[in-house]
Amino acid sequence: MHPACEAALPYVAEPFCHTCSEPLREKHCEGSLCRLPRNSRALDGVRAVFWHREAGQEAVLRLKYRGVRNLREWAGREVAGALVRYGLSGEFDMLLPVPLHPRRERKRGYNQAALVAEPFARLSGLSYQPGWLTRDRYTQSQLAVEGRQRFNNVRDAFGWRGPEIKDLRVLLFDDVCTSGSTLNECARVLKANGAAEVWGFTLTREAKIPRETLDAVHQTF
Repeated sequence: MHPACEAALPYVAEPFCHTCSEPLREKHCEGSLCRLPRNSRALDGVRAVFWHREAGQEAVLRLKYRGVRNLREWAGREVAGALVRYGLSGEFDMLLPVPLHPRRERKRGYNQAALVAEPFARLSGLSYQPGWLTRDRYTQSQLAVEGRQRFNNVRDAFGWRGPEIKDLRVLLFDDVCTSGSTLNECARVLKANGAAEVWGFTLTREAKIPRETLDAVHQTF
């Protein structure tokens, strides 16, 4: 990536919620994931490299809709570096990409999460298992669904075709976290199959507050 573009990247910075990675304006997080009842929240934590705006958003869009594969190594390095910065290096037993439904993957020609997850795993020394977590039910795009319906949209959409993962710590990777509903549903499946801990890691995190407010919060922290 061009140095000028890298300088403009909106890296996630404090203050943010250490559970769901939403930017914080108050001590108590009001993000959709944190508002879930305890018995409905399977994710133990979420981290992201960039806020989903400006150059960070552009990188995701290029990966997702244009198939710009030469971004995969750069993105893999960024997320591997962020794993270290967050103090999470060495904390997980394996990395799984969030899968696409086969019909959507055939249409797109690739899974953008897997494009980045492979170099991320390699650079972080993580066991990479792309075929174990599956997407078995075709769902409406999360972009077309709002609010609480996002959690309902992906309910029971995923399955498990891997071996026993009892007591293992699993890291899920996706390109972007918006509500956290997809990551949370994947985590629910993994814990039902024995995982002890499941975190989500994404290239970008959507911030539910205006850019101007987000910038002001970071400047005054």
